[in-house]
Amino acid sequence: MTSTERLGLSVHELRVTLLDVSPPVWRRLRVPSAITLSALHRVLQVALGWQDAHLHEWRIGERTFGLSDEPSWGEDLEDESSATLGDLAPPDSILHYDYDFGDGWEHLVEVVAVKAFDPGEPPIAVLDGARAAPPEDCGGPSGYEHLLDALADEDDPEHEELIASFGDSFDPGHFDLQAVNRHLEGMWRQD
Repeated sequence: MTSTERLGLSVHELRVTLLDVSPPVWRRLRVPSAITLSALHRVLQVALGWQDAHLHEWRIGERTFGLSDEPSWGEDLEDESSATLGDLAPPDSILHYDYDFGDGWEHLVEVVAVKAFDPGEPPIAVLDGARAAPPEDCGGPSGYEHLLDALADEDDPEHEELIASFGDSFDPGHFDLQAVNRHLEGMWRQD
């Protein structure tokens, strides 16, 4: 089986927006329609710059998908490793991707289009985006807002402590599309 056959015959174009963060953090990406939700989780981790250090789940309509081996979740949780985007998300549908239940990062995933696969294009790629995702463990949307305010104000009593914790190189406005796509290329290219 060739890599093209494994990827399927169509691709989904998605717009992923991190909710409750201003200015918006978003990505527009292309993935094979045959991708499982577990693989899409890994793509989103790279696309957003998360570290995959926390639990996550998908909500699609009344259904919830996640890691099948997580015993603390309810019996209604469906296995994300056997659920494909193409089976669950036709054009114009909406999915919810929640990451890090402690911080509460909620993502709106909109299916912008479903198109025929073009073998001349990478099957997994970020097409566009804006801003860096918040650092892991910064306290969710309200903690991130506080972090940005304190980093911008040298007189803030927590300014130095936060720079020590999150680094003075964190730039919330920076998103490196090419670096993300180089990383994603390893997810689909055959050795």
